[in-house]
Amino acid sequence: MAIIYVISVKNVLSTPELSGSKSAKQFFTNIISEIVVDHIVIDFSDVKQMNFPFALQYLETKQHLTLKKIKEIGMSKSVCQMFQMAQKEIDQSSLKTLNNKEILQKQLPT
Repeated sequence: MAIIYVISVKNVLSTPELSGSKSAKQFFTNIISEIVVDHIVIDFSDVKQMNFPFALQYLETKQHLTLKKIKEIGMSKSVCQMFQMAQKEIDQSSLKTLNNKEILQKQLPT
């Protein structure tokens, strides 16, 4: 039986508006990394706004946490849209990195 830990973002960060990559990084460093269970539910209920730097840093940091399974719930339409925009940026950045590696490999003498 898995233990699931639920975190209310609004209660933990004490604000209905999430902004800045530093805040997202601190959220993972100070809160998520301290939780000893593997399954975490992050509740975004009552979060009114999130800016792009927060969403981008949140998703990038989450990707590096391979030992924890994180699920988001309670996202408003605007928060969900911001996450989608940030994920699109991450996907495009990854694609550019892959394309650059392919170009470099083609340029290397064999």
